[in-house]
Amino acid sequence: MIAVEGRRPSFSDGRKPSPDERRAAILDIAREAFLKDGYSGTSMSRIAAEVGGSKATLYSYFPSKKELFIAVTDRETAQLYDEIFNVKLSLDEPGSAFIDFARRCLAGLLSDTIVAGYRLIIAEAGRFPEMGKTTYELAVRRGVERLAHCFADAMAHGTLRLCDPAEAAESFLDLAAGSLHTQRLWNAIDTVEAAALEREAKRIGTVFLAAYGNDSLSHAARAGD
Repeated sequence: MIAVEGRRPSFSDGRKPSPDERRAAILDIAREAFLKDGYSGTSMSRIAAEVGGSKATLYSYFPSKKELFIAVTDRETAQLYDEIFNVKLSLDEPGSAFIDFARRCLAGLLSDTIVAGYRLIIAEAGRFPEMGKTTYELAVRRGVERLAHCFADAMAHGTLRLCDPAEAAESFLDLAAGSLHTQRLWNAIDTVEAAALEREAKRIGTVFLAAYGNDSLSHAARAGD
């Protein structure tokens, strides 16, 4: 998933950028190009021209367009998950905590850039299956691992029933990637109203706790309390 809003750096003071700054600039420009024209429609020559260096310089950072695309996905996905997981899951008020977590997941999944990134990867994965597999590991698998770590803590605390934390994480993300996200991917809806997002977050949190919560939380969720 190519995610975070564009932030192309400027070196208007005339100084020579450091290798890290040049690499970041390449990733920023590549991100915009991939989202605008797709993987197939983006060339390394174009990116080199926009960066302002030679193709040789670009290839010294990224030996192929595939590696550049993966690097963009890696960076953006890591930053997205840092934003989602920047608040520790509260185990003292689990009902509201899981709904809040679902709300934050939805906010990321429903953003314009996340939706565009999903569409791009899905469109290209058929022609470039290896790229699809690699970006899946970076995007989806990374999210499962981060979430599984949180859920393992919740299981140790007794908030969630004991099971495979990765299984619980996959179930939660499947719920989050359900109705509203699918509608956005298919362009069935252009925007999501705050009230609709809130209803969906509550549904996700409630269904998840009904299936994976401890006996008390599961009963309360199934009873609609």
